[in-house]
Amino acid sequence: MEYNIIIAPTLEILASEVAGFIPQGWKLKGAILEHMNGYAQQIVRHPKDSIRLLQQQHQQQTAVKQRRTRWIE
Repeated sequence: MEYNIIIAPTLEILASEVAGFIPQGWKLKGAILEHMNGYAQQIVRHPKDSIRLLQQQHQQQTAVKQRRTRWIE
């Protein structure tokens, strides 16, 4: 399991930073922590989730190519 901690000075920046990781298969873990330098959020990802995400993207790309070649024919 992979762990990552995102640190940002404001909640808005933290939200935008975390939002960039969500499409990559990361999930929120725990609550937002407040500390002297701002806010922090822990996120986790299982290796199998990242592999599954890559497989889904590959399947979507091949499905698009197949539809296009059928249309051209």
